Amino acid sequence: MSENPKLLVVDDEEVICQACRRIFSRQGFDVEVNTDARVGLGWATERDYGAILLDIKMPQMDGIQFLEKLREQKPDIPVLIMTGYPSIPNAAAAIRLGAADYVTKPFTPEEITRAVHRVIDTHRDRGLDGSPTSPGLAAESGEILFHGEAWFRIEQDGSACVGAVLPGARADVIAGVRLPRIGEAVYQGLPMAGVTLSDNRRLVVPAPLSGVIAAVNEQLPKHLAALASDPCGEGWLACVCTTRYEEELPACKPRRVLLVNADNKAAAEQQRRLEALGCQVCVAAGDVQLAAAIKDPSIQAVLLDAASLGDSGPQLAASVDAEAPAVRVVVVAAPGDQRETAYRKHRIFYYAVAPFADNEIADILDAAFRPQEPLAKSERHKGPSESISGISITNRNGSKVRLLAAPGLLWRQEGLGGQIGEQLLALALPVVMTPGEASLTPANILKTAGTCDRLMVLMAKDNEALPGSLVRDTKPEFSVAPGEAAGKVTILTVQPDAVGGLAGLDARTISALAEHIVREMASY
Repeated sequence: MSENPKLLVVDDEEVICQACRRIFSRQGFDVEVNTDARVGLGWATERDYGAILLDIKMPQMDGIQFLEKLREQKPDIPVLIMTGYPSIPNAAAAIRLGAADYVTKPFTPEEITRAVHRVIDTHRDRGLDGSPTSPGLAAESGEILFHGEAWFRIEQDGSACVGAVLPGARADVIAGVRLPRIGEAVYQGLPMAGVTLSDNRRLVVPAPLSGVIAAVNEQLPKHLAALASDPCGEGWLACVCTTRYEEELPACKPRRVLLVNADNKAAAEQQRRLEALGCQVCVAAGDVQLAAAIKDPSIQAVLLDAASLGDSGPQLAASVDAEAPAVRVVVVAAPGDQRETAYRKHRIFYYAVAPFADNEIADILDAAFRPQEPLAKSERHKGPSESISGISITNRNGSKVRLLAAPGLLWRQEGLGGQIGEQLLALALPVVMTPGEASLTPANILKTAGTCDRLMVLMAKDNEALPGSLVRDTKPEFSVAPGEAAGKVTILTVQPDAVGGLAGLDARTISALAEHIVREMASY
């Protein structure tokens, strides 16, 4: 992204100011904060800002008074209102004074990021991030980290270039790609993009990090082969403004590979191919270098080139097994090699014949580095499970939070309901599950919101997105109704499976959905 403008945050809550500083500093913004509206107004009139984030309720001077005085000297600067309980009079006054938009507290990093980029985009009538730098060219030395098959690399401007090394995605069978939309919020582990194969199968690409899409690879649909031949270069998918980087980084790892090949020329070509697939490669020519390199605890896979190692190869496999039993050994063999039996006498992960020739190596790496997927709840609990309409907790902040679900979406001992319950219990939070089915009429939702500090409403709705995609909305149509209850409601809309529910989503997506819902319930 190009150089981002300066932001001013004016809010009497220090925690809001510091949260905004943390979120936007990571995205490359220069962020100034002030908890005194009067001082903040002086800064706003004397200094140049790309946008101002302004609280409505503050002592000494509220947000409406701030706006009135600001507009006398700076009529055009975009202002984003932050409010706990939006009301019609406040909204009307803010719009009259030229507020560009508002976000409802408590907001997520994705919501505030989308709102800020949207108002800046509208103000300068340019791309979401100004004029985006091509992520494929910037910061080529940046480390590539993986979350499952999805990868990311932090660029020089603080954004993340993201993509995927997809198993089964050969250049000759890729028929199309579905890219995310600019401005769309994505969440770690949930669907971000899709690749369609010639047999009509779709490979879903999860987001490696949560954030907001700032740019997409518009050339990719014209050069689909890059998804297989150069997935970490020309095959990149999107550029993301990350919103939870420090929190989600521990779940991301590099792919560290030790390549053992006695033929320097062949080793150089194999190293090039592995690095194109996002691997960090250490090369060893024989047993001495192997013995030194295998002591590195970050090595997760060893590739033994059978053709160059000859009869010493099986013994090297035995050495790896003895020194690093957790490391997965892949034997790269030539057609007609007679040493397969000798290799299989030792513990090896995979024996592959010419895997670089047909890009089978991408599938092997996916298998070697993929963590075990969570076991589906239905496989762990036998017998019928009870339908539930809601889950309630009192979190560690003392807030009463309730999740209200549309009929048929949550079950006590399986699927998403079971996963949410398990994860909440793992946090040592008391969980109350309400059996039956809930009425999700606006009146009932607002009535329920009046009984808790925060209400999250879970729905399955066709948003023309990939199954399992999550959309979070704090501005439902009924929230214009007067009263505090309206400001407590967050709508969580999930793209359903083929039959209109959530039961058909894969276990990994269900687990990721549960994690995001639990995090929001526990952190409010």
